[in-house]
Amino acid sequence: MPRGHALIIDDSSTARIMLSRLLERADVTTRSVGSAEEAFPVLQSEPFDIIFLDHLLPGMNGFDALRKLKSQADTKNIPVFMYTSQNAERYRQEAKTLGASGVVGKQIDRARLLRTLDGILDSNPITESPAEAGPLPPLQPLTDDSQQSSRSLSGRMSTLEVAYEEIDDELSNLRQAVTRLQQQLHEETGKQRTRFRVVAASSLAGFVLLLALFLSQSGHIEQMKVQIDEQISQFQRVVGGVIELMEGE
Repeated sequence: MPRGHALIIDDSSTARIMLSRLLERADVTTRSVGSAEEAFPVLQSEPFDIIFLDHLLPGMNGFDALRKLKSQADTKNIPVFMYTSQNAERYRQEAKTLGASGVVGKQIDRARLLRTLDGILDSNPITESPAEAGPLPPLQPLTDDSQQSSRSLSGRMSTLEVAYEEIDDELSNLRQAVTRLQQQLHEETGKQRTRFRVVAASSLAGFVLLLALFLSQSGHIEQMKVQIDEQISQFQRVVGGVIELMEGE
């Protein structure tokens, strides 16, 4: 059984795929949509444990969608994380004011994300140290430049890792497709060879049959020629006998 079910609302297919892969590795199933307008009908038909909401969306933007989510009885208790590249403290505070549980940067720190999921989905959430307090690092202002650089690098490494895994999966799928095409080509070549052998055998059999028929007809014609020669000889003998009788008279 999966630990939870997450809805990802983002108009970027790449961002949706990358976050979905990270969540699936944490045993969290996902459903993705490209706009807030698509999300609300899905929320009516499926139960979700957590929502990741992009800020810049076509149509209804992320904050407007967040307001609507928190105003509806059936969605107000679902934890919502703004999934965005916005990094300003004012943005984070506004997101929290509107009811967001946190802000997730597009360059995700996988370890922090997994701990956050543990806190939301498990019955006994993992307690974080004061330095890690808050759902995700974007909600915790960093006071040390080296620490900020380290987290940024960690997030980028996680993003690159997911992108590499995505490319590796695509290459694996491509290899499988090429293998299937090779198998199909081999099977089709085998069928073509079989058909060629059948046609060649049929043609050879037809040629042999025609040759046998020709030879048999040739023998029959030769026999008819012999019979005709014999009949001509008999006719000549009869004519010769008649002539002799006439001369004798």
